[in-house]
Amino acid sequence: MFKLARIVLLLSILFVIVVGAWMTEKRMAAWERPILVTVYPVAADDRPSTLEFARGIEADSFDAVNRFFETQSLPYGFSVTPAFRFQVAEASTERPPQIPEQFNTAAIAWWSLKMRWWTWKQTLTDGLITADIQMVMMLHNLNGSAEMGISVGMRKGRYGIVKGYARNSRKQTNLVVFTHELLHVLGATDKYVLSTGDPIFPHGFADPDQRPLFPQTRAEIMGGAIPISTVSFSMPDSLEQCKIGRLTAQEIGFFDKLNSY
Repeated sequence: MFKLARIVLLLSILFVIVVGAWMTEKRMAAWERPILVTVYPVAADDRPSTLEFARGIEADSFDAVNRFFETQSLPYGFSVTPAFRFQVAEASTERPPQIPEQFNTAAIAWWSLKMRWWTWKQTLTDGLITADIQMVMMLHNLNGSAEMGISVGMRKGRYGIVKGYARNSRKQTNLVVFTHELLHVLGATDKYVLSTGDPIFPHGFADPDQRPLFPQTRAEIMGGAIPISTVSFSMPDSLEQCKIGRLTAQEIGFFDKLNSY
């Protein structure tokens, strides 16, 4: 009898967790109120200047992200103002579990479990309101010799890890990477060739109907780069050079909002 009661209790807890996660995703995709995002600035090297830069990150450091979403939602008949409410945890040197090699499925699954544990622990100690999404800003000195590695955004778990540079001159490019990974958490997929970084036509192009097609002047945010020719591309300097394309808009719920009117 006790064993049965324990199983029922565990299943009930699992049901509450699954339903809660589903309801949160539905609410975020509805774009009816700001999505709460906690940002964890982490100094990922041993330079004092990196930690100082991390300590300077505040909620208004992400104003450009909200302006970007406000502009990009307008073609779909609504304006998300603001799309997100950011809160920033105290800067630290505690690094999350290291991201494994990209195509090692077993290692990624194990890493994902460790990341969920890590983000849960941060929630217990950050002293902030429990957020819808957790984003870790891993900051490196621009002249450092350590490999920065890749950034990731995980829809399951609703967290992201952003690798950025601890330099004022790189704040805007850091936000491009941040927004790309934030969109992954919201359900958007990559639209570039993983092995080369080339944006995939048409969904990885900001203006696929442009004639002549090249050079493009903007990057589709999930395409990651501005196509200059069939063999070259450049990285956007800021979110002002980026666009949310139609497929990305569909993946994050903008089309659902359009159809509701």
